[in-house]
Amino acid sequence: MGISVLRRVADLGDSLVLAPERFHPRRRVEVVARRRLSDIVDIVAENVSARSGKSPRPVLILDTTHAYEGFVVFRHDPVHPASLGSAKRRVRAGDVVISRLRPYLRQVALIDEALFQLCPGGNAVVTSTEFFVLRGRAGFDAAGLVPFLLSAPVQAALAAGQEGGHHPRFCKELLQSLPVPERVARHLRETEEQIRRLAAAVRSSLLASRSLVASVEAAIATPALASSRRPLEDTPCRKTSRSSIMSRR
Repeated sequence: MGISVLRRVADLGDSLVLAPERFHPRRRVEVVARRRLSDIVDIVAENVSARSGKSPRPVLILDTTHAYEGFVVFRHDPVHPASLGSAKRRVRAGDVVISRLRPYLRQVALIDEALFQLCPGGNAVVTSTEFFVLRGRAGFDAAGLVPFLLSAPVQAALAAGQEGGHHPRFCKELLQSLPVPERVARHLRETEEQIRRLAAAVRSSLLASRSLVASVEAAIATPALASSRRPLEDTPCRKTSRSSIMSRR
């Protein structure tokens, strides 16, 4: 005989959610572990907006599309703090961000130190509130968790735990409860150093590429090159009117 439990709508809350995703068996990473993610990092939420921001320093704004396979990739410049608009999350160098929105996009990234040195005198960095911000504690560094968060078992658990239709998200509690295998935890320091070296190499390559593009754009816009071009009306490719075509027939 089956057992039924009746609950009132008024009973619903963080501990009681009518979402079948909360009970999906694939939400669990089946590994033997003494530590959970919450034992290694804090999930911080230091929100800032145009009104609350007091620093005059420029701000680099990152959204979820700027996190790619463990690193931050962007093509824009820092802006004045007045341009912040809606609430953002303040981050520090060494934080790791992971998007709670559409986890199948694998939007995980280390916030590397070079992101704070894009302007003379430095700049701040903020992210979308769709990011969970992981900050290391208890002698652990969040950077060492980037490969773990991108691994297939963890990604499967986050995908199984997403809730919602048009904008599926996973909850903070699911992220905090992820078990971290001892073999992963034991090598976090080594992994952190590798990720930081890779992040520095990625940032250097991207900035060099942007500099190269900028130099080409500057060459294209030089007055000498512009003056060497004939005006549009003197070129063989000038627009021909319909009446002139008809007169030639």
